[in-house]
Amino acid sequence: MVLFYRAHWRDYKNDQVRIMMNLTTLTHRDALCLNARFTSREEAIHALTQRLAALGKISSTEQFLEEVYRRESLGPTALGEGLAVPHGKTAAVKEAAFAVATLSEPLQWEGVDGPEAVDLVVLLAIPPNEAGTTHMQLLTALTTRLADDEIRARIQSATTPDELLSALDDKGGTQPSASFSNAPTIVCVTACPAGIAHTYMAAEYLEKAGRKLGVNVYVEKQGANGIEGRLTAEQLNSATAC
Repeated sequence: MVLFYRAHWRDYKNDQVRIMMNLTTLTHRDALCLNARFTSREEAIHALTQRLAALGKISSTEQFLEEVYRRESLGPTALGEGLAVPHGKTAAVKEAAFAVATLSEPLQWEGVDGPEAVDLVVLLAIPPNEAGTTHMQLLTALTTRLADDEIRARIQSATTPDELLSALDDKGGTQPSASFSNAPTIVCVTACPAGIAHTYMAAEYLEKAGRKLGVNVYVEKQGANGIEGRLTAEQLNSATAC
């Protein structure tokens, strides 16, 4: 049993290393727009969609765009700090992929508290039936990585596709949730319609805020890969807020 556990853990760690190292396999230099100038949210989404379609990632731009705008109508995809992550989950997506645009001039994009200035747009193309696959794990790794201030700054300041790809491959300084003795405990659940962008980025932001404030924050993520970080009875019983 011990040998099986060690072998299983070693395989798990190798899988995680492989996932973290191959994040950029879901994009391409031709899917990157550096210092782009768009006049509207719609123009930015359309331009990035065309890039993914040209790479063969999308079978129908019309069907994909319809789903992206349907998702936009459900809630804002500007996530603060100059970042917007529009996304579509539809059978029109042949293979999970993403496209990136850094903007020379900020766009106004609808956020939680109204329009926000956005200068980094990441468009996610999500197949409907790939829950738990390597591709979906890569997309969730991407959204988590975008919550890292240093990585996001490197992406925004990239002047060449290679610089941007290098920034995406940066593992960053994201830390696991800390445990503070005699501190309040907050339990949270994150989810969103597609189970990608908001689910994982919100979890990362909540945990980051907890570390900053010296508060124990435990987040259950109900995303495209199923339930991750399921809250335990001990965490729920010790919670002072949820």
